[in-house]
Amino acid sequence: MIKQQFEEQSGFEYRRNSRLLAINCLYSERVNNIFLETCRIFFDKNSIKDLLWLIVGLVSIFTFANVMMPDWPFIFFAAAMVFISSLYRFVMVDKDFASDDVKMVTRKDALNFVVGKNAFVLSFSISIFIVVIISSSIFDASFLNINFLIEILTYSFFVLGSENIIYIFHNKSVEGYTSGSKRDEIEDIKIGIENFKDQLPSLIMICFLLFFVIGFRPNIYFSFFYYTACMGTLIYFKKKA
Repeated sequence: MIKQQFEEQSGFEYRRNSRLLAINCLYSERVNNIFLETCRIFFDKNSIKDLLWLIVGLVSIFTFANVMMPDWPFIFFAAAMVFISSLYRFVMVDKDFASDDVKMVTRKDALNFVVGKNAFVLSFSISIFIVVIISSSIFDASFLNINFLIEILTYSFFVLGSENIIYIFHNKSVEGYTSGSKRDEIEDIKIGIENFKDQLPSLIMICFLLFFVIGFRPNIYFSFFYYTACMGTLIYFKKKA
């Protein structure tokens, strides 16, 4: 009798664990699909040359700011926050991404959509800053410091958390720049103005964060809690939409 109960309980545990494993695998696969699709559009072969020049420019500017203005970290972190904010807005509301997301994302996929997009922004931006830290260490070995990366992560979480909240109310798609060397200057100016208007709420948010957050030097645990809470809020509203 006891043996039979034990076998039934073991069978129940096995089935439950199997279901949980299947759910986790399905969730991971969907998040991965969103992440990979974002990568596919971002690293499109037709615009890869422009992207490479952008990456070189970003690394050069951030390295210069880090090495030449060590006493003014405020400037470096302000620029880093603008970059992360712009990257988030780009992969969320640019027409190339937004039109593709409409085909892929449903209410049930809200969690996967938000996590996948945030994972891409974090992965790309932190990769850039790791390269910046390494390139800065060529000029001064003291820049090769894990604490500096943690500080960047701290402010990244604050920016991304706030961007998730902004996206709830401000999510209209915007026109992106065309790739290539032959460009329509007038059209680029119009797109630039529209993108600046779209970025205004984010810039106001960054000013707010610079005023209230940087002076208090919060720890990474608090910023991560803030980030996950904001991301959870966006997921909730996406499911209700």
